[in-house]
Amino acid sequence: MLLPKGLPYLLCLGFVIGFRPNRESGSLPPGDFTDADITEMGVLRAVASYMEKNPLPGKPPMSPGELENMEPLTATRLFKAYFQADVSPSRFVKAIQEIISGNNLVEADHSKDSSFFFYCEEFTKSINQLRNLRDSVLSGLKGSVSSSTLESARLNTGKVLHILQKFYSNTNWVEMGNSKPYEHLLNPSSRAFPLAPATKDTCKDCRELSTKRYSCDDNLLALDMLTSGYMLTGASCPKKPKGKCGHGGKRDPTQNFPAKGGINKETSDPEQSPHYYLHQRAAELAIQATRDFFVGAGFGFLDEVGKEIFQKFFNLQGYSLTFAIDTTGSMSDDIQQVKTTCIDLLRKYSGSPDAPYNYILVPFNDPDVGPVLKTSSVDEIESYISDLRATGGGDCPEMSLTGLKLALQESLPRSKIFTFTDAGAKDAELRDEIKVLVDSSGSDVNCFLTGYCASRKRRSVPEPAASTRSFANLYEELASYSGGYYALTTKSQLSQILGIMELSLNAAPVKVAHSRLDGTRFSFPVDETLTEISVSVKSLSSAGFTMTVEEPSGVSSTATSVVINTASHKVVKVSPINVQGSWAVVVTPSGSYEVEIGGKSLLDFSYQIMQPQNEYVLPIEGRPVKGSEYTVSIKLMGEASDMEVQRLVALSEATLLMVEGLSPGHFPFSRVNTDPINAESVQIVSLPDQNNTMSPGKSLEVSVAVVNDGATGSFSFNVWDDMGFMKSFSPTTAVLNPGQNITLTANFVAAVESNTFAASIATFTAKSSMAQNYLKMPIIVIPEEALETDETPPIYKLLDFYMPCVGKLQNQPICSQHSWFMRFFAMDGQSTITLRANPNSSGLSCTPQGTESDNNVICQYRSDCCSPYVEIVISDENGNAATIAIDYRRSRPPATAYCRRENTMSVVDLLARNPHCDSG
Repeated sequence: MLLPKGLPYLLCLGFVIGFRPNRESGSLPPGDFTDADITEMGVLRAVASYMEKNPLPGKPPMSPGELENMEPLTATRLFKAYFQADVSPSRFVKAIQEIISGNNLVEADHSKDSSFFFYCEEFTKSINQLRNLRDSVLSGLKGSVSSSTLESARLNTGKVLHILQKFYSNTNWVEMGNSKPYEHLLNPSSRAFPLAPATKDTCKDCRELSTKRYSCDDNLLALDMLTSGYMLTGASCPKKPKGKCGHGGKRDPTQNFPAKGGINKETSDPEQSPHYYLHQRAAELAIQATRDFFVGAGFGFLDEVGKEIFQKFFNLQGYSLTFAIDTTGSMSDDIQQVKTTCIDLLRKYSGSPDAPYNYILVPFNDPDVGPVLKTSSVDEIESYISDLRATGGGDCPEMSLTGLKLALQESLPRSKIFTFTDAGAKDAELRDEIKVLVDSSGSDVNCFLTGYCASRKRRSVPEPAASTRSFANLYEELASYSGGYYALTTKSQLSQILGIMELSLNAAPVKVAHSRLDGTRFSFPVDETLTEISVSVKSLSSAGFTMTVEEPSGVSSTATSVVINTASHKVVKVSPINVQGSWAVVVTPSGSYEVEIGGKSLLDFSYQIMQPQNEYVLPIEGRPVKGSEYTVSIKLMGEASDMEVQRLVALSEATLLMVEGLSPGHFPFSRVNTDPINAESVQIVSLPDQNNTMSPGKSLEVSVAVVNDGATGSFSFNVWDDMGFMKSFSPTTAVLNPGQNITLTANFVAAVESNTFAASIATFTAKSSMAQNYLKMPIIVIPEEALETDETPPIYKLLDFYMPCVGKLQNQPICSQHSWFMRFFAMDGQSTITLRANPNSSGLSCTPQGTESDNNVICQYRSDCCSPYVEIVISDENGNAATIAIDYRRSRPPATAYCRRENTMSVVDLLARNPHCDSG
């Protein structure tokens, strides 16, 4: 089946029940966990924990685990329990999707960098990568944050979580019997576990069962030191040393080379994961670690950024009701009507769950725009609007899109934005940037005009991309693009359309249907989860019509109230809903109409468009391309799990997706997602394995490929970022033939004086008269000192060694009457060292030397001849370790020799020369 504009799709239903990135990437055993599952469950638990400790004002306190231990724990059930009302989690779900996208896209953007996967025993690099990304996220969220700042933070948080989660699937942490996450990954002050030295064998060959499968139940040799599987990724991990653990599984080309097999726990499929039997436990620890990343006491995200930013990051604050108002002289009557008509409405809802989180006012004039005024008080927004003064102006067009851009940037995601003006846009060149902001924020832009005029002098404004629908002006185009309302009326009739704001005051908005009607009757389903509906009919052919709303029995509903009533546009609200089934709206006379059915319900859905990348199916970046095949991943939201989806339908020229099925009460339902799919004939592709980090004072070059999938066109290119790092890019224009591509390269520079972490989002755009697309890419600034890693293990020097335990002296009971010992010196140049002896920890004693305290010690180990062996692990604060291994359990010929005092000389090598060293 093809979506309009030539966009084919495949339907994949996502129900939440490393690890593979997501369920769309291929068949997995039903109980397996993916990166997406782990991220979602970890986030849900973290937010549930936050809600338990921060009940709403006036609500009773909650007990620990009351929300976090809900079964099943879903976004809908969590919000319902916390708000004790029908509040949709759609904004929260959108935030989770962005985090998951950042996580999944590591598989495309960093697949050759082993530090994102904990491959090849690169613990120090992986931990450093994790912490630097985390610090850049935290730095970007300090102070005032915009929607773009939050988007950047979520994408980068997804990368952090990818590294964190891979620790549990790709290392031996689970095999060592640990029941809690490794806190040192997120909390540098906690103890580091020793890392297996490069010289230590960590695995032995698994038993081969078939060409694709091994039995690896007991292949690990390292059970008291951290190790990870080797997976060849190119320059960062070119080979697997003999005696080291492999990643394993049929995707690992080295699993047939010593040490054969591997240790990964990514799935419960034995052919893909040699330690498949530990998949569930690894996933549980990864979920707990994800939760702790956000709310870990003393080191979590919440403690670092505070409650307000935590709420914004997860879109927990609800939505903004935002006004962008033209304050030029001709708008004085309009401003007064906005004040008098809206304030009573806002007061009506101010204490209800449907009330917005805050109110935002963005006045715009010419050339001044702002300042932005924010408040959570109806009294204050009334005062702000009352204080507006309509002055100035001059020429007719105004800086309306600059005001709208600021409104989108300052509003919370999925907000309701109302623009009031009586003039055209002087800054129409911002149209494409506005659309990118609408795409990322999901906000509705509603444009109410009491007049319209364009510039008398033709301005140099890019032509819009070709569309099968024509628009009266730029405002109608933007309103349609965002799923909002557009109305052109007279100043005297403005009050008649302001009632549309009442429909925006809805904590669980859904769209039931959206269609063109040619005739007189349009039917739509009403299921038991709908507590109210709205019916909007706009005439496309002639002014002047009547409409009625009929219940399933055919009688007119008596629960309607008029919201808008003009000659060409009518909206009614129906509440309460007392009967379910097939409702209808009937119009007279017969003609062409645009019909939209909205409502309030917790039954809704979200979607992601995905495509094959690097053997997986991953979220696309930018807009889809005409004629390409994609997977559309659908996720239902609702209280019950027994909803049935029957089909996915593509609607209208802008391609809105509608899901049809049966509700929990087995009534037919339909839902339309308000985020349109705009397919283009040009695409921008990020080049794989590029660096996206730079240090203060340094530059970064990033390239993307622009591919023309349509007709020959003259393209213009643009690049910008939120922090102003972008200094230049090239080319600026190019003519591309069908199938032709060009590399677009941008240069970014971080300020020298700002020697701190920072994060930004770079946006690349390509546009012709027929097509336009964009690509967003995180740009990170990391101080040079943070890039430095300590991978040097402590050093030791053997001072004395005495081993008489040979032959009969190892036998009981005589062995207990004889002893052996050694004395050695150990130190680390950068940090405190920790020593551990196995099996007899009480036999080890150490004394600090000089002023360096625990950086420099002299130790003695003593044991009887019943245990003529020991492994002493010397590790620093980063886990870098050296080992002293003694094993005299084999009989050896008697000999006497003195120990050579050689710095860092291996005891194994020493004993190979002189098996029975005497103190000398």
